[in-house]
Amino acid sequence: MKRILSRRPWKALLLALLVGLVFGVAQLGQPLENAMQVARNKLRSHPASGTIVLVAIDDRSVSEVGNAPWNGSRLASLVRRLNQGGARRIHIDADLRNIGSSQEGAQLEAALAASTADILLPARFSIDPVSGRRSAIEPPARFARHGRIVNSNLLVRWDNAVWEHPYAARVGGRLLPSLSSVLAATEIQEEALFPIDHGIDIRSIPVVSASDVLNDRMSFQQLAGKDVVIARTDFAVDHFRVPGFVPVPGVLFHLVAAETLLARQPVDLGWLVPFALAALLAICLLYGRQRSVTAGILLFGVGSFLAGPILLELNQVHGEVVPALAVILTAALARVVASRRRSYQARGTTNVVTGMPNLQALRQSAELNEGIVVSARVKNYAQITTTLPPQHEKELVEQIVGRLEFGAEGSTIYQADEGVFVWIAGGSLEDEVIQQVEGLQALFRSPIVIATRLIDVAVTFGLDRDSSRPLPQRVSSALVASDDAARHGKRWASFNPASMEDADWAMSLLARLDHAIDNNELWVAYQPKVDCRSGNLVGVEALVRWTHPEKGHLHPDQFIGAAEQGGRIERLTYFVLDSALAAAATVQQHDSCFTMAVNLSVLLLNSDDLVPTVEKLLRKHDVRPELLTLEVTETSTLGSADDQIANLQRLSDIGVQLSIDDYGTGFSTLEYLRRIPASEIKIDRSFIGMLNNSQSDRIMVNSTIQLAHSLGRKVVAEGVESQEILDELKRMRCDIVQGYHTGRPAPLAQLLRRFAPEEAQKAA
Repeated sequence: MKRILSRRPWKALLLALLVGLVFGVAQLGQPLENAMQVARNKLRSHPASGTIVLVAIDDRSVSEVGNAPWNGSRLASLVRRLNQGGARRIHIDADLRNIGSSQEGAQLEAALAASTADILLPARFSIDPVSGRRSAIEPPARFARHGRIVNSNLLVRWDNAVWEHPYAARVGGRLLPSLSSVLAATEIQEEALFPIDHGIDIRSIPVVSASDVLNDRMSFQQLAGKDVVIARTDFAVDHFRVPGFVPVPGVLFHLVAAETLLARQPVDLGWLVPFALAALLAICLLYGRQRSVTAGILLFGVGSFLAGPILLELNQVHGEVVPALAVILTAALARVVASRRRSYQARGTTNVVTGMPNLQALRQSAELNEGIVVSARVKNYAQITTTLPPQHEKELVEQIVGRLEFGAEGSTIYQADEGVFVWIAGGSLEDEVIQQVEGLQALFRSPIVIATRLIDVAVTFGLDRDSSRPLPQRVSSALVASDDAARHGKRWASFNPASMEDADWAMSLLARLDHAIDNNELWVAYQPKVDCRSGNLVGVEALVRWTHPEKGHLHPDQFIGAAEQGGRIERLTYFVLDSALAAAATVQQHDSCFTMAVNLSVLLLNSDDLVPTVEKLLRKHDVRPELLTLEVTETSTLGSADDQIANLQRLSDIGVQLSIDDYGTGFSTLEYLRRIPASEIKIDRSFIGMLNNSQSDRIMVNSTIQLAHSLGRKVVAEGVESQEILDELKRMRCDIVQGYHTGRPAPLAQLLRRFAPEEAQKAA
């Protein structure tokens, strides 16, 4: 599937990150951040703890008792009354440098000295707006020695709002804890700020009028064991703005800050942590392939940064999310713009229905004409699309391509005509591409689900490996090969360009095959079969090879099918059988139990000469029948079933072992297990190759092994390409394995060398 941002999505990512950095560093989004914070505060509004009480010198107190600021005598009366009420701590938020006459000052000093409650007295600093000079304002020593000094500064922003509060501040050369830190018993000794939890309803803080305290118009139970703050709240005192609320007296910010710390010490993530998370989401958004997935990422990201802070702030975790939102929204916008731009540029190079790049795009692409061209043809595509609603065709193609991508290994997949897909396996060896195709065949055994409907997809593959020809011709050749595979019931076929250049070769293939047998151009390679448990070599499979003096090495699929169709399969099979038994006789001089496996076409099962010929060749080479295994290949289903089964039974009766080859594909079913007197089941490589990646294949392979063992039959797994697959088969108690990991097909001389070390050791 093509990427929506196929052209350098990293540029869009850099743009999104740059926009987020600008919002974070320059605080451009602060008004929006504040508005979102106010909305969250209202959503999670909750009351104060009630452990801190404000004794307010309010307008009524000023009217009944006297103008503020109050002198020492009135403050002393308040302190004494609060002690009578059982207050735990008393803070006097007043400038104690000017409290009236010396007699009034003495009364306050005496009240402080006699207080049973802990006394807290304010100290603060001021900064001259012209000179910038900092001055300390501290209580006189005669009062300070009777209490603890705390800082009473507020951090007021340009808009007269208070959002944050200090843990401590330096006044007159010493670090003093803030009033809120002392009231909350936090007392972090550093000049750091913490966010005030304005989700605390400021109206829920207990407030008692100072005149009510002095005139006994209240119950002292309201004060018992509480922290009490005496402060002015009258009209003349400074008021500051609560975010999302009316301006209130400054002392209330100290109390809300203390309530914040009482709940839990806040954690301020700032904007960098959300920014980093947004960067990860932006990567997923820009590099995502499916539009529905990226839309989900966008909704998840925006939703998380809008709703997530509410949950975090319930646990006193705060952060700025506008820079993060800027990153995600910029990435989304860049993706939309790039998609629009690409839609205009891609006209004529994309499939109208699916949006996939077509063969015109392949011709215009910068891909080198190297590697192997692979085509995949969905044989029943027209039948599927006829029964599907038109809007589901794109989903069908997406699921097909999603599976093909496992074999394409990052190469771009192009959609040709209906049901045809092409890609270039750059730099791959043919054997590797064949293994990938076999694995894809295993994937397509599982149906595709479209709108709750299960749809079986039949796919054949074609390969073209001649990079000397123009790419358009190679694409056509690969399509011819896939059509040829479909006609002959194969999973894949490899196109031989020489056959197109030399028509005589194509028309005289069978005659040339006869000539090859007579002139030793055909030879037999032997692939080791290894005991799964011990790792010992127990036998080989004979595989025919053709090395033509002009054409070079020809893959078996290029002539075996023609031999079957042209009536040459009998001669070819007996040639291989004769060579294999001669080799077996040689090997059995070293290992008397060594087995030889030879493929047997179903077409030969109708021959009356099959059993006599096998017996003749066994006697010719003096090989015991039980050491020969004939593998029944399934190029077609059992035709004259009775005659064929009778021939198989006669082979079994003379002692020849029978194996059901390619079990799990085509026509090899439980019917085969029931009717063929086989001692061995050979599981097809398409199942084994996907063993580590497909849960369904693991289940099928394991169940096949258990079924075979319960029927008293051995199991051979072909196509073992890695140690991981071998280990998995060992765990499943497979009997024998073969594949490139345990040994590649090799000439007889190379096979005999495997016995040389053992012979040398015996001689010594």
